Amino acid sequence: MKAFFLLIPLLAAAAPQSGEWFLAGKEGSCLPLSVLAKRGDDLKDVRSPYHLVEKMRAAGEKADLKEHKAGTRPAVEVRVPGRNLHVMFVKAGQCSKSDSSGSEKAPKAKTP
Repeated sequence: MKAFFLLIPLLAAAAPQSGEWFLAGKEGSCLPLSVLAKRGDDLKDVRSPYHLVEKMRAAGEKADLKEHKAGTRPAVEVRVPGRNLHVMFVKAGQCSKSDSSGSEKAPKAKTP
């Protein structure tokens, strides 16, 4: 019975936490924040939209944050014009289980 109780924390750690942030991707998919590192080494440790704005402002960049609470998928938009960066953050609870893996969905084939 002890093994069962030890397994629960491991499963919880492996699943995305509801408070964890992701980037909104194409067609409703979610991408890990680690993809921000492609835009600069200083973005590899971003943990939230608020953290990104804080980092950019500390670096002397103008950064705008807007919370979108209406609709079925609440999100936080961050724009950093000087870095040509515009991203939407969503909470893990807004991601489907298949979307939180970090891979984007393949585009749907068009029918003639």
